[in-house]
Amino acid sequence: MLYIKLDDQKEVASTDITDHLTFLGLSEGPSLSNNYRDDTLEDGQVWNYSRYVQTTVTAKFLLQFIDRRNFKMAKHEIYRVLAQKGIYRLRTGVEPDIVRYCRAGSFEIKSDPEEVNYCTFEVPFENPSGMRFSKLHSDDMKDEDFLDLNMNMDENTPSYHFKGQNKFTVYNDSDITIDPVQQHHDFKITMKHNGGKFTIKNETTNTSWTYNKNVAGTDTLVLQGRKLEKNNNFDSANTDYGYITLAPGPNQFTVTGADDLDITFSFPFIYLG
Repeated sequence: MLYIKLDDQKEVASTDITDHLTFLGLSEGPSLSNNYRDDTLEDGQVWNYSRYVQTTVTAKFLLQFIDRRNFKMAKHEIYRVLAQKGIYRLRTGVEPDIVRYCRAGSFEIKSDPEEVNYCTFEVPFENPSGMRFSKLHSDDMKDEDFLDLNMNMDENTPSYHFKGQNKFTVYNDSDITIDPVQQHHDFKITMKHNGGKFTIKNETTNTSWTYNKNVAGTDTLVLQGRKLEKNNNFDSANTDYGYITLAPGPNQFTVTGADDLDITFSFPFIYLG
């Protein structure tokens, strides 16, 4: 089963698009691009950087029909759902908790009038990020959601909300490092504190962030990359302009200057394939 959500519309199942339409599966895989430079007198080229690039997610279908008129009607219903200009969120019945955000490419549904009453076709979806994501953000997940993602939980269920702890661990189930600045990943940290200057540091990635002013217990700080909002007003000028990244796996955090810190980490897990 393929579940399709276009922009803010209601999600639909592939079986609801038209009668006798069977989803056969998705094919996809990561695409890594290596960049080199040749501005030296040395033979060959010098590696510059690598990055993940756009991929194509191919959805395969089987369409059965009674006659040519039925075939034409089914084609119209399929195009009406799968050939729109917006952003498609796709997930399958095999992995219902993992989604990808795509745009539909061009495709054709063909059937020879002399052939039997079925045809197969493929719909190419362009995935600009080249990534797959958990359907829910980390702070919205419950025990069953972690299990559905096949996370390797050796002991306790991961936590993404901590209060009054100077040391804690944030688990990132992603295949890659979460980086809200260099890679513009979706990563939000929400904090409450009653007091003065404080620092949070990820000892695993050696990244840190410091707030330099006093905070009242009723204030809410929201950090996204280097951008900070205090009570929905921009307040980055009162920080050291640092930012936090998350390596794959467990990340060890320390807090200084705020023994009462209430902090929540919110981000989707990112998968390569």
